[in-house]
Amino acid sequence: MDASIVFAVVAGIIIIGFVGEFFFRKTSIPIFISLIITGIILGPVLNIFPRQSVIPVLAPVAELTLLLVLFSSGLSLKARVVIENGGRALVQAAIYIGLSSILIGSLGVFIMKWGVLPSFIFASMISGETTAALLVPLSKWMRISESVSSFLKIEAATNSILLVVLFFAFVQVYNSPGINLSTAFNGVASQFSVGIVVGAILSLTWVYTLYRFQKEKFTYILTLGLILITYAVATQLGGNGTLSVLVFGLVFGNYYLVNKLFRRQMNLDFLQNELGAFQQEISFLLTTLLFVFLGVAFVITPSHVVTNVSVALAILLILLTCRFVATRVSTFKSQLSTAKREILLMCAQGVTPATLAILAVSLQLPYADTFVNIVTYVIIMTNVITTAVAVASARKHKTEL
Repeated sequence: MDASIVFAVVAGIIIIGFVGEFFFRKTSIPIFISLIITGIILGPVLNIFPRQSVIPVLAPVAELTLLLVLFSSGLSLKARVVIENGGRALVQAAIYIGLSSILIGSLGVFIMKWGVLPSFIFASMISGETTAALLVPLSKWMRISESVSSFLKIEAATNSILLVVLFFAFVQVYNSPGINLSTAFNGVASQFSVGIVVGAILSLTWVYTLYRFQKEKFTYILTLGLILITYAVATQLGGNGTLSVLVFGLVFGNYYLVNKLFRRQMNLDFLQNELGAFQQEISFLLTTLLFVFLGVAFVITPSHVVTNVSVALAILLILLTCRFVATRVSTFKSQLSTAKREILLMCAQGVTPATLAILAVSLQLPYADTFVNIVTYVIIMTNVITTAVAVASARKHKTEL
């Protein structure tokens, strides 16, 4: 394909993403849907980007997007808020993902006849993610309290980590028939431990490094390099690299605790503000490409549309039911209970399911094409629900004023 055509199409994608983001700020209608549709048009419909030629670049773009989103999530979480709401958010994530994984996995085994491991690989993609990329701005737009917004942020970060870990645990078992599920989950526990320790140690080193070089040019590029080093080192040592990156973001976002711990007088406020702005730009670009790629990976099979949409609707019902239970338990006898409805319906999925569905295609897992299609439908459906709730809530606030 001519380079000028590729550049023109990429430019068009970026412009669509920018217009979609602007439209989102004005209307609260998420850009994910328009980006996915754009990808479907560019891929399976017009074949401008043939699916097979794009697949080799899907995995690195997807993983890098996930890393930057998690780093940004950690950066925005403050220690006080984590301590106050972290326990309940962890309960919410554990119940939501645990219940929905079992039910969606069972749906795959008994209804779709995919087999046990493929069914639970699929369940680990779609069972309970909530995307901070949509929930954070919508929380402000809906005037949700800081405690509820923080609860949703922590839940979103926890959901992503749990799903990534479950996905790779099931994939490991699938690719290594001699490994049983117990061994795999012991490995998961080990990955968590190593990931946290490595992330904490490297984070302390990187915070001091960034303090020393914060007045130099290209500090964000240095930070990006440190994020990638953290991921690579933690992974090579047998830990969970994505969790280490989240820890890096948490430590950097709460550097004042490092000051207290080591009796330092570091001030990184200016750097945090600069990084926050640039982080949003890079995350926007990668997220835009990720959802367009998800559309490109979509496989149009008219004979399977009704089946896939029906499965997606069944999954949506499972997700809402499990989220209802999780929300009831996690908000019991707390100030969060007054926002149960908002927490329940802030169920929009995004980056993590898209990333894992794309990785399934790259890893050539069984039923990967079907997984991509169903994940795409679920992302669209959950975004529509969350958007409707946001619009209704905003109108309610205007009426009260």
